[in-house]
Amino acid sequence: MISFTSLATSAILWTATPSPEPTLYPAYEGDPNLVTPGVLGFIGILFVAVATLFIVMDMNRRVRRVRYRALAQETIQAEQAAAAGETDGLTDADADGAAGAGDADDAAPTQRAD
Repeated sequence: MISFTSLATSAILWTATPSPEPTLYPAYEGDPNLVTPGVLGFIGILFVAVATLFIVMDMNRRVRRVRYRALAQETIQAEQAAAAGETDGLTDADADGAAGAGDADDAAPTQRAD
């Protein structure tokens, strides 16, 4: 429930007229359409734009690296799973021969078509 003091405070605040605050600067009497930020404002906005461009380029580079690393890890895991699956059904003599023949397959990986 609302108390009497809060109602009285609200009524006083609503009916009171604010007093004008003193200003440190005199009012501008020129044409407000001719006021521009000038060279300093242009340099500031240019700096922000260039910094944003560099941040976006760096972010794209980092995201691309993460994506390529994940793809490489998936490829390695698939190759290891395939290698483990091939040697499971072989005898010891066949496994030794397959391990020796696998050394020739250590060529550079093929390029992706991304």
